[in-house]
Amino acid sequence: MANRATNTRTIVLVVVLFAAGCLYKAFQFAASPLHEKEGNFVYPESADAEKPTHLIVEPTAGSLSFKQLGGYVNDASHLNKTAVYGVVQVRNEDDMGRALQFARENRLKISVAGQQHSMGGQTFTHGGLVLDLCRLNQIQISKETRTVNVQSGVRWWQLQQALDKVGLSVKSMQSINIFSVGGTLSINAHGIDPSPGPIAPTVQAIRVMLSDGHIVHATPTENGELFRHVLGGYGLFGVILDADLSVVDNEMYSRETQYLDYREFPKFYKANVEGKPDIGLVFGRLSISPSSFLRETAIHIYRKTQFSGSLPPLEPSRHDVLARFIINLSKTGNTGKWVRWQVEKNVEPKLHTCLSRNQAMSGPGECLVSRNEEMYDNMAYLQNRLQDADILQEYFVAYDKMPEFVDGLRETVLKGGANLLNVTIRTVHKDEVTALAYAKTNMFAFVLYFNVGFNENDNEVLRKTTSELVDVATRAGGTYYLPYQLFYSKKQLIEAYPESVAFFEAKREFDPDELFSNKFYEKYGH
Repeated sequence: MANRATNTRTIVLVVVLFAAGCLYKAFQFAASPLHEKEGNFVYPESADAEKPTHLIVEPTAGSLSFKQLGGYVNDASHLNKTAVYGVVQVRNEDDMGRALQFARENRLKISVAGQQHSMGGQTFTHGGLVLDLCRLNQIQISKETRTVNVQSGVRWWQLQQALDKVGLSVKSMQSINIFSVGGTLSINAHGIDPSPGPIAPTVQAIRVMLSDGHIVHATPTENGELFRHVLGGYGLFGVILDADLSVVDNEMYSRETQYLDYREFPKFYKANVEGKPDIGLVFGRLSISPSSFLRETAIHIYRKTQFSGSLPPLEPSRHDVLARFIINLSKTGNTGKWVRWQVEKNVEPKLHTCLSRNQAMSGPGECLVSRNEEMYDNMAYLQNRLQDADILQEYFVAYDKMPEFVDGLRETVLKGGANLLNVTIRTVHKDEVTALAYAKTNMFAFVLYFNVGFNENDNEVLRKTTSELVDVATRAGGTYYLPYQLFYSKKQLIEAYPESVAFFEAKREFDPDELFSNKFYEKYGH
C-alpha cells in the first residue's frame, strides 16, 4: 500500500510539473516583451564589428546632440551588433548640416537610421556616425490637392492617425506601420494596395541634403536623376528631409476570402483582381501546414462598397495575445504550423474587426472594414520574449512564374530544413521610377518569414537557403529584395540587378567623398 501511495504521489507530481511547464511555455509564447530583445550573437561572425570604436574627438558642447556616443547598435534581426562612433539625434536641418560637417572633418562615414528594420546593416557601418531622424516628425495635409508633406522621421502610424481624422488614407506603405517614412522611401517599400505597388509612384517631390550640406529639391522632372536614385537608394545618395506624397480617400471595403491551389492563383488573379477599379486592397497567403505545404493558397480581397454613416475611427487590435501565441506555437514544428493554418482559415475570420453588417448598402452578410483600419498594423503580436530572431526575405517573380518559384521554394525549404513561418503574396507593378528597380514587370512579391535561434546552425541553414532561393528567383526571371541579410554574392546581385553597376557609379558621382555608407555598400559597391 505504501509503495502504491508513493507511486500515485509521484505520478501526480509529474503531471502537475508537466502541466506547470506547459502553462509556463504558453505564457512565454503569449506574453509581450518586457524590454528590447538583446542580441549579442552576431552572424556572420565579425570581430571587427564588435571592436569598440576610438573617439577621435568629442564634438564641441551644444554643436551636436548625441543620443549615444560610442557603444553599439543593432537592427531588427538582432544578429548584427556593430560598434559605432555614435548616434546623433537630429532635431532640424541645422543639426543635419553640422553632423555632416563633423563627419567630413573627422573622416567618419554617415549612415541614416529609421526604425532599423533592414536586416543587413543598411543603417550603420563599423565606426560610423548614425543619424537618428525620429525628431523630424512634422506633417502638413492638403485635403484639396490630396497630398501630404511629411518629414522623414514621421512614423506611418503617426501619418495614418492624422489622415484618418480628415477622412484620408495613405496610398502605399508597408503592411506594418511602425516604420519611418524616410526609411520606407529609402528602400522603395510596397504594401497591399495593388494599384501603385511600390511607394515610388506616389512620391511627388523630395528634399534631400547632399554630402556637402546643400539641400536639393527633386521631382521626377526636376533633378530627376537624384530623385530616381534616392528612392530605393538605401541612404547612399543623401539624407531625405521631407517628401510630398499622394494620398487617397479613406474608404469602406467588404472583405472576402477564397482558397485555391497555388497553380491556379495567377489565372484567378488576372481574371478577378488585376485592373479591377472596385478592388482597394488585396493579398494572398500560402499554407505552411504540412498537409498542404505551399500548395493551398488564400486570397483576401477588399472590395469598395457603398456605406451609410461616418467611417469608424482607428482602433487598436484586440487580439495581439492570441496572435502572438499562435505565431510562436508555429515555430515549434509541424503541429504548430498545422494549428496556425487552421486558425487562420476557421477562427481568424470570426475575430476579424468588422463593422455592423446592416450598415452595408449592398446588403447584409458582409464583413466591412475601413481602408485605414485594415492598413493599421503595429506588429505588436510579432514582439516576444523568446531567444530567437524572425528574419524577413522577399522574392519577386512575374505572375505566370509563380508556380515555378513556389515549387523551387518548397523544394529548397524541405531539403534545407529552414524554419519557414509565413509566405504572404502581394502585387508590385512595373517600377518605372527608380534606378534600382526590383519590379521589372508586373510581379507577385513573396514575403517570407523565417525563424532562427541565436546559434550558428540555424543561421547557417538560412544562409544556404537564401543563396539557393536567390538562384530560384533569378532562374524564373525574378529578383529579390535588397534590404535584408547580405547572404547573396556580388555575382548574384549583378545577375538579378545588372543596373547595380551603374547605380554604384552614380552614387560616387553624387557623393564623391563616399561620406554616406553602410554595410550593403561596403560589400557590393566596389
